[in-house]
Formats: sequence, C-alpha cells, structure tokens
Amino acid sequence: MPDTDILSHVPLFKSLEPSELERLARATEAVAFRPGETIVEIGDPGKSLFVIVEGQVQVLYPARSSDFELARLGAGDFFGEMALLNDKPRSATVRAMTAVQTVKLEKEAFRNIILEAPAVGLKVLEILSFRIRTADEQISGLSDQSQRDPLTRLLNRRAFHERISEECDRFRRYGHPFAIILIDLDKFRDINETFGQEAGNDALSWVGRLLTEHTRGCDVGFRIGGEEFGLICPAITADLAQTPAQRLVEVVSEARAPVGFDLQLTLSAGLAGCPDHGRRPDELYRVADRALLRAKSQGRNRVARPEDMAAG
Repeated sequence: MPDTDILSHVPLFKSLEPSELERLARATEAVAFRPGETIVEIGDPGKSLFVIVEGQVQVLYPARSSDFELARLGAGDFFGEMALLNDKPRSATVRAMTAVQTVKLEKEAFRNIILEAPAVGLKVLEILSFRIRTADEQISGLSDQSQRDPLTRLLNRRAFHERISEECDRFRRYGHPFAIILIDLDKFRDINETFGQEAGNDALSWVGRLLTEHTRGCDVGFRIGGEEFGLICPAITADLAQTPAQRLVEVVSEARAPVGFDLQLTLSAGLAGCPDHGRRPDELYRVADRALLRAKSQGRNRVARPEDMAAG
C-alpha cells in the first residue's frame, strides 16, 4: 500500500481529503518498472489504472508497419483509466522510458471503493471524466496529424496501406468487395519545372479537394506521395469502380486548375478490385499500379483496368 503522502503529491488526487486519500491508499499498490519494460500491451485485457509518481513512459500507437510514439507521460499523468469503466482490451502499448514508479488501482478494488465510500468513488470518476476528455482531444489530434499529408490534408501513404489491409480483413470476414484506384497527375515534373513548385503545390491541393468533392461519401482519398494519389472505394466491385475513376479524370481534364497560370491538367488512373484481382493488399496494389502504368503508356488522361492489360 502506498503512503498517503505519496498520493497527496499526485495532481490527480489533489482534491481528495486526507481521509479520502487514506481510503484510496488502502485500495492501491505501488508498482515499479525498469527502463524499457512494457507496462501494458495493446490487446491485453484492461484491469487497472496506473498513476505515474516518478519517471517517464511512452504511449505507442498501434500501427501495422511500426509503432510510433503517440505521447510521453510523466509524474502526475495516468493511463489505463478506461479499464475502470469497461472491459475492452488495451488500445495502446505503454513502455517505461526510465525507471518508473506508479500507483496501481485495480478495477475490482475501485468497485469496492464505490460500494464502501461512494463520495470517494464519485470524486475519482469526476477527475477521470475530465482528464479522459482532454486526453482524447490530444490523442485524436496527434493521430490525425501523423496520418495526414500536410499539403492536401488527405490521408497519407501509410494510412492508405493500412486501410487496404483493413478492407481485405473485412472481405475475409464478411465477403464485402472493394476497389482501389491509383491516380497520377500527368507530366507533373513539367509543371514544376515550367511554372515553379508553388504552382505544382497548388495543383496537388486542387486534385486533393476533387478526390473529396467528386466521390461517394464512403470513398476515402489519399496522397500516396509526390503526384500520386489513391482512392479506396468500399462495397463496390471493380467494374463499378470504373465510374468514380472516370469521373475524376474527366473533371480534371475539363476544369481549369486554380494555379494562377493557363495550365491544362490531366490524370491517369488504374484500378483493381477485391476479390476479382486479388485478396491480399500487396497483390491488389501491384495490379492497380500495373493498370496505372498501362493508362500512361496508352496516352494518359484515361482509366485502365486489369482487363485492359489482358486484352492488350
């Protein structure tokens, strides 16, 4: 059991009276962790709240490719709070960066506090409610920032490949088809060399807006890198995906790009559908990329399907 003096110096518990701190101290335990030690692991059952007394920890985001640091927490911060409120698995991994001293409150012990000392339990719930809301806002902002292209505000390459994997998983579970469309801004190097990088950036931003404005609400646009974009179209077959791809090509070809120059832009696109052209993320991407190259070799400003390659 941690000393009540330790708890009194934790900002989370500063509003508690001495008698309430004493009741809380009886329900908690002091736990130490070594540098590099994993404190909680994503997917594990959530059973306890940890309050950091000393040291620093990393909160790691659960990405498919490699975990990235979502936040760092230090003395007075806490994590694992949702374990006191529901039975969902841990949503992130927390790892000690230094030697860490914590106070741990188990779910069952917290429930006993609510039953035996409702006033104490209510105060802790009020504190957690405020801190959870604040943390959610911060984490949402960090997560969004890490997966967005700063120029177009579209999701980035990393998010694109993660979403393809998720859609493949969804197909395996429920049999829902989907399509991916790879889109390339034609002769983009010429635009940069002739009119300058600012004009190129304006063109990319414009195409990014079109991917949102001229597609279905459920379709998701991405900037994969450079002048290459992607579109994931859930619950649609490869044949039907030809329609949104062709619409984007035509809109760009017929409209005047707001770049400050008399400039005619065009797009080339290639598509692939699950399950028609593959059921694995790498396979679908490879098929769509070959179709995109085919569209370019055929003169650009067009959409190519895998069937077109077989016919050619």
